[in-house]
Amino acid sequence: MPGITGTLDIARWALYSSQLAIEVTSHNIANADTAGFSRQKLQIETNPPIKMTPGQMGTGATATQVIRSYDAFVNEQVNLKTSQYYFWNAQSEALQEVETIFNESDEYGLNQVMADFWGAWSDLSDNPDGMPERESLLAKSENLIQLIGDLDYNLREYQKNLDNNIKGSVDKVNTIIGQIAGLNAQISGLEVEGSINANDLRDSRELLVEELSKYMDISYYEEQSSGQVMVYILGGTPLVLGQDTYEINYQQNNSTGLADLFWEDSSGRTVDITDRLEGGKLAGWVEVRDNKVGTYIETLNTLTEELVWQVNSLHSEGVGLQSVDSMVGTVEITAATDGLSTDFLFSDRYNTGGQFDIVVYNSSGTVANTYTINPGADTVAALMAEINAESAAGGGELTASLTGGATGYFQIQSDPGYTFAVKHNDAGSSNALAVMGVNSFFSWVEESGLPATDLEDITQTLDLNGTLKANPQLIVAGYLDGSDRVAPGNNDVAIAIASIQDKVVTNLGGTGVSTTIDSYYSSFVARIGIDTENAVLNEKFNSSLLDQYIQKKESITGVSLDEEMAEILKYQYLYQSAAKLISICDEMMETLLSIK
Repeated sequence: MPGITGTLDIARWALYSSQLAIEVTSHNIANADTAGFSRQKLQIETNPPIKMTPGQMGTGATATQVIRSYDAFVNEQVNLKTSQYYFWNAQSEALQEVETIFNESDEYGLNQVMADFWGAWSDLSDNPDGMPERESLLAKSENLIQLIGDLDYNLREYQKNLDNNIKGSVDKVNTIIGQIAGLNAQISGLEVEGSINANDLRDSRELLVEELSKYMDISYYEEQSSGQVMVYILGGTPLVLGQDTYEINYQQNNSTGLADLFWEDSSGRTVDITDRLEGGKLAGWVEVRDNKVGTYIETLNTLTEELVWQVNSLHSEGVGLQSVDSMVGTVEITAATDGLSTDFLFSDRYNTGGQFDIVVYNSSGTVANTYTINPGADTVAALMAEINAESAAGGGELTASLTGGATGYFQIQSDPGYTFAVKHNDAGSSNALAVMGVNSFFSWVEESGLPATDLEDITQTLDLNGTLKANPQLIVAGYLDGSDRVAPGNNDVAIAIASIQDKVVTNLGGTGVSTTIDSYYSSFVARIGIDTENAVLNEKFNSSLLDQYIQKKESITGVSLDEEMAEILKYQYLYQSAAKLISICDEMMETLLSIK
């Protein structure tokens, strides 16, 4: 309606709008430091005009809705870069921890300890009869075993730590999923298109989506009709569909003992997603736990296996400072029918056509008999039968058996008054004794006949042969002489073992790599360094990208106190002007009423 009442109406709407605008601006100022808050603005639209002479007349303005500053594309990029950044951040932090386990910067690293071990064998070769050299070798060997065990233990413990991080994060992810679905319900129940916007709830939901992207590589979109967000992983596997949620769970893998991640639908059907996640902390931790630390443990075990075999294969067919009346293996044999070429950790090293000699001495130290052992068949039973048959055909001085009868450790025992020694046969060794840990330098825990997956890695149980600890004179330094006698001063085995340091091993540990043991370890440590550097560089690169998008988002959604103060002043003047207009209309009305 035109006239004074129309002007009053325009002033009233202006007064109301400016008051609301000040409230909205005050809300912005109050939340300037609130995480995830998007700057809000009162949307004011022109009222419909009315037709009259001399034409259309404006009727003022009306506050229609409160909107927030928001750019869907920028927010989506922030979440994408957040996922990529935390994928590499998780790897960077984890690998830097792993790098500290392998401390090669001082004299206590494995490189130095292995060098001390080879040096101790070299010292023994210089004085093969010396007890101080043997005691020193035992001490250096204990240091080596301790360090290998520590490295393996620390790697496994850190792998468990990463596993705990993964399992703990599953609960956080599911909590976030549930909160997003809850906010979906609230938003769809509150909003009225074009007039009521649940801005603060939307900010809270956006913050949760960003938090979820720290853990997983997600995609999402907003359903326009309901305002609800749909969240997916793996390009189409749902986590949130409106108010419905699909949780992530974990189960222990019986083979590895570590947690596998599963997506579960409403019917209880599960999908293994452990190796399918590509972004976020979870994928980063899984990558390091399984593909980095898991590989490092395997590599250390391969290195240790090769070291043990190279030393034991030489040591098992040599002799110490005296002959013995008994030799007992260190590998537990579950059945005499177990095959030396199939059922042992080192079965791939068994030479079916090879052989070895056993030299028997009488009480005066004279050679009584020499037996060449070549069983033909590769079972433990065949080997025992061959030794017993050869002995029976000679002087009957030796008996081969298992310590427990049907099961136990392989044992060669001489009759009272006799001793014996093992002699390397130039025709080629069968490696049978080394496979069973007989006359070995190193020992390990193994039960023959079990699948490899049921055996602990050799790094977990590595030790020195207890017989050598009890009697260092039995440490093998050389071979028997040309007369098959224990030869003082013989150092052939000690030299050969010391030379392993520079020996190029073909197909080391079945890896297809031909290199020395020391070089293999150096390459291993270098690979850890490269993996760590790669993760650190990618973390920095993705951090830079994320910062750029965060700054861009802040420029859109962030609250500038200077701008808000300017807005308050503007709406303050608007409010004052509207109030003045009402005052003028009041005066005009009084003038009209005073006319007689």
